[in-house]
Amino acid sequence: MHCLRIGPQSIKSWAARARAGAPAVSRAFRVYHRRLEVIASARARTSSVDEKPEDISMLDGDVAALFSHAMPKVEIGALKFLQSYPEYDGRGVKICIFDTGVDPGAAGLQTTSNGQPKILDVIDCTGSGDVDMSRIEKADAHGYVTGASGRKLKLHPAWSNPSGEWRVGCKHVYDLISRTLVTRLKEERKKKWEESHRRAVAEAVAALAKFDRDTGASKISSDVAGKQRTELEGRLNLLKDLAKQYEDPGPLLDCVVWYDGSNWRAALDTSQLHEPGSGRGALADFKPLTNYALERQYGTFSELDSCNFVLNMLDEGRTLSIVVDCGAHGTHVAGITAAHFPDDPGSNGIAPGAQIISCKIGDTRLGSMETGTGVVRGLIAARQHGAHLINMSYGEPTSTPDLGRFISLATELVRNHNVIFVASAGNAGPALSTVGAPGGTSSALFGVGAFVSPQLAAAGHSVLEAPPQGLQYNWSSRGPTPDGHIGVAFSAPGGAIAPVPQWTQQRRQLMNGTSMSSPNACGGIALLLSGLLARGAVIAPHRIRRALENTALPLGGDAPDAVLTYGRGLIQIGAAWDYLVTTTTTTTTTTGDSVAAAGGGRAVANTAAPAAQPTERRELPPAPASSPSPSLAPSSSTPPGPCPGPWYDIEAACVEGRGPKGRGIYLREPHESAKVQSYRITVTPKLRQGAANSSRLDVEDRLALEATVPWVTCPPALMVHAGGRSFEVIVDPSSLPPGLHYGEVVALEVDSRERGPLFRLPITVIKPLQVPLAATSINGINGNTVAGNGNSSAVGTVSLGPLSFAPGTEYRRFVAVPPGATWAELTLRAAPYDTPKLFLIRGTQLRPESSYRQHELRTQVTLSGGSEYLNSLRVCGGSTLELTLAQFWSSPGFSQLQEVELSFYGVELSSDGSSGQRPGTDLALDGAELAKKVLVSAPTWSRATRIKPEAKLTSLHIPLRPVEATLEPLTAERDALTDGRVVYRLLLTYKTTLSEPGKFKPSLPLINKQIYDSPLESQLMLVHDGATKQLLSVQDADPESVSLKKGEVLLRLVLRHDSQELLDKLKTMPLVLKRSLEGGIAVPVYGSRRDAILAAGGSGAPAGEMLLRAGDVAPLWLGPVPEDKLPKDATPGRLLAGRLTLGQLKRGGGAAPHKFAISYLVPPTPSTAAAPGSGGGGGNGGGGKDDAGADKPPGEKLNEAIRDAKIKLMKELKLSDPEQAQMFDRLFVELKEAHPNHLPLLLEHLRKMDGREAAVRRTREGVAAVCLSAQAVVAAVDKGALAAFLGVKAGEDTPEYRKAKKEMDERKAALVEALSRHVTALLDEEELRAAAATAAAAKEKEEKEENPETATTDVNETAADAPDADGDAGAKTAAAAESPNPPALANDELVGELMQELRKWADTSSESAHLLLHAKVEAQGRRYAAAIKALDKLLASDDKAVSTAAGREDISNLKHKLYLALGWGHWATLEKELQAVRFPRELTRI
Repeated sequence: MHCLRIGPQSIKSWAARARAGAPAVSRAFRVYHRRLEVIASARARTSSVDEKPEDISMLDGDVAALFSHAMPKVEIGALKFLQSYPEYDGRGVKICIFDTGVDPGAAGLQTTSNGQPKILDVIDCTGSGDVDMSRIEKADAHGYVTGASGRKLKLHPAWSNPSGEWRVGCKHVYDLISRTLVTRLKEERKKKWEESHRRAVAEAVAALAKFDRDTGASKISSDVAGKQRTELEGRLNLLKDLAKQYEDPGPLLDCVVWYDGSNWRAALDTSQLHEPGSGRGALADFKPLTNYALERQYGTFSELDSCNFVLNMLDEGRTLSIVVDCGAHGTHVAGITAAHFPDDPGSNGIAPGAQIISCKIGDTRLGSMETGTGVVRGLIAARQHGAHLINMSYGEPTSTPDLGRFISLATELVRNHNVIFVASAGNAGPALSTVGAPGGTSSALFGVGAFVSPQLAAAGHSVLEAPPQGLQYNWSSRGPTPDGHIGVAFSAPGGAIAPVPQWTQQRRQLMNGTSMSSPNACGGIALLLSGLLARGAVIAPHRIRRALENTALPLGGDAPDAVLTYGRGLIQIGAAWDYLVTTTTTTTTTTGDSVAAAGGGRAVANTAAPAAQPTERRELPPAPASSPSPSLAPSSSTPPGPCPGPWYDIEAACVEGRGPKGRGIYLREPHESAKVQSYRITVTPKLRQGAANSSRLDVEDRLALEATVPWVTCPPALMVHAGGRSFEVIVDPSSLPPGLHYGEVVALEVDSRERGPLFRLPITVIKPLQVPLAATSINGINGNTVAGNGNSSAVGTVSLGPLSFAPGTEYRRFVAVPPGATWAELTLRAAPYDTPKLFLIRGTQLRPESSYRQHELRTQVTLSGGSEYLNSLRVCGGSTLELTLAQFWSSPGFSQLQEVELSFYGVELSSDGSSGQRPGTDLALDGAELAKKVLVSAPTWSRATRIKPEAKLTSLHIPLRPVEATLEPLTAERDALTDGRVVYRLLLTYKTTLSEPGKFKPSLPLINKQIYDSPLESQLMLVHDGATKQLLSVQDADPESVSLKKGEVLLRLVLRHDSQELLDKLKTMPLVLKRSLEGGIAVPVYGSRRDAILAAGGSGAPAGEMLLRAGDVAPLWLGPVPEDKLPKDATPGRLLAGRLTLGQLKRGGGAAPHKFAISYLVPPTPSTAAAPGSGGGGGNGGGGKDDAGADKPPGEKLNEAIRDAKIKLMKELKLSDPEQAQMFDRLFVELKEAHPNHLPLLLEHLRKMDGREAAVRRTREGVAAVCLSAQAVVAAVDKGALAAFLGVKAGEDTPEYRKAKKEMDERKAALVEALSRHVTALLDEEELRAAAATAAAAKEKEEKEENPETATTDVNETAADAPDADGDAGAKTAAAAESPNPPALANDELVGELMQELRKWADTSSESAHLLLHAKVEAQGRRYAAAIKALDKLLASDDKAVSTAAGREDISNLKHKLYLALGWGHWATLEKELQAVRFPRELTRI
């Protein structure tokens, strides 16, 4: 267990331990430790007797005082530093917070300690809050503009807009706020909605009861009364069904932007966030806001949400950025860093005088996940705002440390602009090599681990038993990186009770993680910078780092993982300050070459020029207050600042040429640690870009090199110049015992040893335990017995117990996985103890260019005393497996695991190809080859292993190529890189039509799963409904499945980079749309080729369970896959992917975790002629051509051909053209005279009459023409003969029968079409009458208003204008205006007759082609519930009526009218709100 007691004595005891190892530690190293001892003694002498801010080991004091430790400052010495230097509290320091965004209204984030604004700017770097404001509107005479939502918006008359141009846009609130707040708002809004819905249900129940009460049983049995009761009952059932379908799309904000002559300003209409009819949230009542940096004003959406927001206008008003935090995390981090509570100093952050720039890098569309665009824009904002510090409490696993587009830009900002970048190391511990990017894997960043003190545990976490001494949180990530870098720079307290956004409905909250340790350290560094700036010093990130690392309090004692866990230890601000003050000469010169403000390395003084007055480092003077659009970009003419001296890049390369180069030495795999290794170490001093040549000439370091461990050998001295030097290091791990070993080569300046190492070369060696694979019995780690016997169940098994635990105790054991092993089984047996304990379990392997997460067992389990736990994990043979067990730090009491056992098993697979002539390991199945032979084998050391082959295809891969590629430069200020570099954006558009619904994952295998290590700046994928443009999903580098319906799908991919050439080459990049196959498709597995062949006849026996002993090899045949089981969209050439499972667990049952990936190439489809049951190409089979009419005379054939040609020509004529219309009429009259009952002719005339433009079709004359044409078609069909034919059983399948059936089917289809069009035309006629009546009523009302003396009160109209039972004013008026049922229809009887006839030939209530007509007819009969039910069926079908956005929107509008007619105002409102989401006018802006 790594423990701590903080205080001067800790430093002394650590130095004493170092002296005890004199043979391995040089005089220079001992001098360094004595220097730390001097610093600790000086701090101890200056401490007050009554105040012991650094003594945090006492928990028996005042409980009230204990709460101050909930914001930990004592542990890092910040509290004492502030007591000694109260004005160095962060004043003058600007800190960028890269996070979820900071709430500008949060407690403690309003002002600094000296009364300055706390938050300088609030920026959305992701673009998730962007609103397209390109549409321009003019106000009407009454001061209204039409918003982007279609609503009329009243402008405030006092708003100044000299141009008169109002830019409008809209945004859904749920697209802006955090998912947590969305959940809360949906719950609150649903409560209000349910009140209205319960009233509607009560009214429906009452109406049904009244009907039953007023209508006798005998009357109910009548047709009319029965329909009425069915409708009333249907309304009640519909309400119940609708309640299950409730979906809240969220309020819609209308946005207006204008230029008032000085600044761009914006206002929002938030009325949908308030109670309907309250009048609150109107646009005119909004206080206009300008960019936050100018006036530092913010708004709040509503009292219900209490969510604060900022408005920033970009691109000359064409973009409105609504900045809302996407989580509480960022505000909490900002509070730790710099919160200031004037009335509660104990709750202050670490640097209460510092100022904050909020850079939101968490994308709301992705649930707060960061994007490459967000973090790069954050770097640009930091430079433009002249930030001194960046804190980033974000990170992800990475496959390649210290590489990637973002890492390159961040390093450039640190090295060339002197911005200190502090970041979290990660929360993936306690296994080694789990540090995340960018904080733990990048040389230029300070990666911070998380430490918990007894006081923080008691005050912050309120644990039952606070640890007696401080320790690292178990989940804090550990080093080294795969390339040998230490990973964790240092540690800081990793928990705090700090401010959170107001929408959380609380002022402060406890959070813990390296997300909290990073801002704690960042705040501490801000204190140092505040003092340095006050003294006119120059800030150099590498020298600040050296001061912090060389004065940190070492933790973990002599444990080999101490440095990898804690880094250099717990930072000590006071000691770092003393270090900086005593090792630095502060001078600023006009030439730009001067002494740096941080220690380590000699001071490079320029004696040729006089010293100038010290100035604060800034990129640009602040913009004038009158500037409407300030540019914070640094001027290219600004002279370079002082050069702070070099930092050192270290590169280690194996002399044998093995493996990639690293920033340290990391021997992890069994073959690496089995022999002596020689490394060539290259040390290169680096100066920032633009440094003067004299600075390079001054680089001449005389260094003493010392190895801290005896198994490392290095030269004693090294002189380094600006060009760098190399030297050799020998690592001899051959005699080391199994386990972890850590050492360093340190370089100290010969003349300044007390300053500590100038650089370090970390060396990590892992000697894994060898698993016995034969009859042996040896002693393992700590004397544990490791037994194996080739014929016993213990072969391949290693015992690692017993292990004793206390809270926070960690054990890590390293095992060399036997060659050929593919999985391991873990067994834990707990000894008897009192209360259950929480254990963290990690099983980790590292593979080249893969993150640790890809090869890791990561779980936790609560074990009671005496219990047993079983688990299994996939392993890679021949590689080292780290098994880490830890009792969680807050799980109280002692415990013991009596048995910890790892057993290894292996099943290997090789492929011979279907013919046995293509050896290899490929498991790609070619459907055209039917089956594939594979060989299954067990390693020669393996015990008997059960094999149960099961193969399943689980996904279908649909490859797509872009249909459009657009490359454009981004010239906006937020995308402006230095040195004139331009960021380009490549927009790729993919389209496809899905024939099957399901869950689809858009995949770009080459570039997915990369953020910080990606060579691209960013990638963002938007998935839309291809017909309606509705945004369905937003994806980033880690794609997720999205549910898609049949039909068109549109995918848009955005890639960004400053290399136009790179993006040009990606214009044709394929995308793979992976559809998940529900249940999967089983791939038959057979034990022999014979069975695979016989399987086609149904007699082949599948392979069953078998037993493989050591060295056994068994053949298996995969396939053939039954083609009738393939999905419909598995077209030839497409790929299906899945898994092959072989091994079975020894204990616990079930399949082993290791599975083999397989793929299946879909073969060509069989031809119709060759299909089973086909009659071939001739004869009287189904594929032949009917020849019943072959004996027609030539003259008759000619007449029919001429007739058909003329009808075909009629189809092509356009009735909108007068000449073509005359020709159409002439041909129709001519053909009708010759063929009066020819159905194709009559049908074509009907279709042309019904398909004319709306100006003609939607008139009484147009409707009449349709009705007459439909009547002619109906009259031409002999319904009696048709009914007689369809009513008898099908006859023999002869050419005569097929011809008759074809003719009858055509007649039936013509009859159904004619009846449908006729009914539709009659309904249209009634709509025209209703519209005319409405227009007349409106005109009459207008005349009455103009002549009030003649007006009379209309009682019915007054009642209709009154609020309805739901409180929705005007609902009944709207119902009267939009209701689909005008009073007293003249042709009701005719419509009824036609529908009755139509229903003889078609089921209009279920067939999708007739559902829309059915719904309209039901609505005309005031059977609204039946109409809505039919429309819902139609929307769920594949009918062409719902294949277009216009068709779906028309149906939605009809449902809206039906809801109004029913008096269900809450559903009518919801339907309109859903339309805004489902039918956007434009594609979502990227």
